[in-house]
Amino acid sequence: MTDRVGNRLVRVDPTTGRVVWKLAVGGGPFGVTYGAGSVWIGSRTANVVTRVNPKTRRRRARIKVGSSPYSLAFGGGSVWISNEGGTVSRIGPRRNKVVKTIRLGGRPNGIAVAFGKVWVADYGRGRLIRIDPKRNLVERRSSIPKADWITASADSLWVSSETGKIYRVDPVSLAVRAAVAVGANPLASSWAGDRLWVPNIDDNTVSVVDPATNAVARTIPVGQSPLAVAEAAGSAWVTSDFDGDLWRLDP
Repeated sequence: MTDRVGNRLVRVDPTTGRVVWKLAVGGGPFGVTYGAGSVWIGSRTANVVTRVNPKTRRRRARIKVGSSPYSLAFGGGSVWISNEGGTVSRIGPRRNKVVKTIRLGGRPNGIAVAFGKVWVADYGRGRLIRIDPKRNLVERRSSIPKADWITASADSLWVSSETGKIYRVDPVSLAVRAAVAVGANPLASSWAGDRLWVPNIDDNTVSVVDPATNAVARTIPVGQSPLAVAEAAGSAWVTSDFDGDLWRLDP
């Protein structure tokens, strides 16, 4: 996980819940992903992505990307970064450099690689954008108000919106299949126990969405400003944007 207050990458043992090690990164680390044997961290104020070897805990590269890197995803042999300045950067791990910059405009936030495509949530213009990674070109756009983060399931994309909803989108037609009312300002969700766990940063809760009914099955109060959820060791782990706490919730 990233700690943007302490400017570091933190590794937690999911079995014990203890911090194993910390590594200074700098520049307001925020988005993080894993791929090509490395951890990749985007630093929002430094406009760089740092590549870290998790075994040696050493930095392998610092790569300049676009303005204000927000979210990172790995897929198709590349690292994809959404930059709030209006672009997507594609990094080739072999050369540790940006091999393509795709200009979108707006304010790209969440990014995901799924169903053979790259998906970007454009918060600024309220769009879900589909990119063809073979051609590095935008294929389609669909309206999603205040689109923020994207999580994929086996048959759908789940797009969080600052309107307090999660939109379930068909990846082929881009049609909205359901709009699920959750908490205030849902952000980076994750799957745990066959359900979607959604952190609501503005009301300090986590909504647990059942995909069979497209409805909230549980609402769990947590600490201040839950930002993101990740699944590990059968649990949902929730990060706090306010004080750097990490909460473990069992499905």
